[in-house]
Amino acid sequence: MRIWEFKNYDEYVAEQTRANKHKIKWRYVKEHAINSIVQNKGDEQVKFIVCHGTRNGTEQKLFQKNYPSAEIIGTEISETATQFEMTIQHDFTMPIEEWVGKADIVYSNSFDHTIDPVKTIQTWRDQLTPEGTLYLEYNEGLSVYEPNDPLDATMKEVRDMIEDNELKIVTTLKGSCGGTTLVCKRK
Repeated sequence: MRIWEFKNYDEYVAEQTRANKHKIKWRYVKEHAINSIVQNKGDEQVKFIVCHGTRNGTEQKLFQKNYPSAEIIGTEISETATQFEMTIQHDFTMPIEEWVGKADIVYSNSFDHTIDPVKTIQTWRDQLTPEGTLYLEYNEGLSVYEPNDPLDATMKEVRDMIEDNELKIVTTLKGSCGGTTLVCKRK
């Protein structure tokens, strides 16, 4: 595993913001990936969903189709977050106290954008209710080790990080663009 070394945190934020603005109209997540999550979650009542690294809010809109009464919020590190419904400007690695233990679903396809993968997994784990599910979509083939995708890890390394941080992978789903969605529960 490799993590891009930035001079400081501000350089990391600037690079993520630059990449976000360049890709602002791109849509990575595919509807089939969200539909697979909805099928996996089943009939369980979903009240609160957090989507991390959502660029233009597509994830939130797709979840809203299936969970119209749920509170759905997305995070985006760039100030462009304020342009999109259901999105706040926030670094997904940093905990938000009000979200601890509240999320029925935590979803992200942006794990390769973290500079602290262990802390990120711990933050996302802590956001889950006891019955909540983390859906972490990852594509080892798109892990490129550059400033806008600073985490370069194999799928095995990602799986090991999950298992080493009080989560268990209960199954996998087909993700977007050839990725795999790891379905994770608290141990």
